[in-house]
Amino acid sequence: MNSNPKISVIVPVYNTEKYLESSLRSIMDQTYTNLEIICVNDGSTDNSLEVLKKLQQEDGRIIIIDKENEGQGISRNKGMEKATGEWISFIDSDDTLELDAYERIAANISDEVDMVHFGIQMLYEEGKLKIKTDNEYYDIKYEGLTDVPRSKIHKIDGSASNKLFKKSIIDKYCIRFKKILYEDFQFSMQYISVIDRIFYMPDKLYNYLRRGGSTMTSTFQHSPRAIDHLYALEAVIDFIIKNNRLEGHKRSLRKLFMSYYGASIKYSTEDMIPQIVKKSEEMYERYTFLHDKVVKKFENNT
Repeated sequence: MNSNPKISVIVPVYNTEKYLESSLRSIMDQTYTNLEIICVNDGSTDNSLEVLKKLQQEDGRIIIIDKENEGQGISRNKGMEKATGEWISFIDSDDTLELDAYERIAANISDEVDMVHFGIQMLYEEGKLKIKTDNEYYDIKYEGLTDVPRSKIHKIDGSASNKLFKKSIIDKYCIRFKKILYEDFQFSMQYISVIDRIFYMPDKLYNYLRRGGSTMTSTFQHSPRAIDHLYALEAVIDFIIKNNRLEGHKRSLRKLFMSYYGASIKYSTEDMIPQIVKKSEEMYERYTFLHDKVVKKFENNT
């Protein structure tokens, strides 16, 4: 294993000029320098592209992809197509890293490691209420090199930003982000389902800014796209079945199905609830392994 592996840092950018320079400088100023920084401007209508061009003049490692607006997941896919690193990292353009983050992460990379999972520090924009479940959700449940807990992957958070992914595995299984709202969960769980070992670091190396208008903020509001919880889970289940990994993951997938059905109902607009119920019934009938220990009781109400 290369002791100084190249890490491709992919940063999707959409109208974040207020935060963008701080975010990128936290990458540019890393003590670990073997990085390529791929910034994908997703049709920003503010001055984000100008900020990218200015910083590119300072740091030749910055690569800019400028394209029409297609969403964060597609932007990340474009970045992966361009990436030449052995490892892939996804950073949101309003978040930051501790300046020694990649140095500490890279120190734990070895031939045995398929993914590095590190901690998140939650930051809240002024006026933004703290969400009580944040720290519990992002809590690192294990430490050091650990076999993937196949019956417990539902306990691993679905963020893509606090994980380092091996590009060869991404390419082998053609793992890409789908154009849905909860694409982080879909990508991370697909990846985790086909690997063997994760190196867990409790160190909080990623600073996650919870702000108004972000994807995760909208998760906790009534949204017509809450049904995307189910579409994301469907993509994960189909991927696991396709790659003959179902047997080890049935328990976790049952728990995720119940959890994501509940989240879809809880955070949805009322007019979308019949569609959520219908989608849940379709999935229950199609994935027969759900019948064991999952009681069919879908209700058209909140």
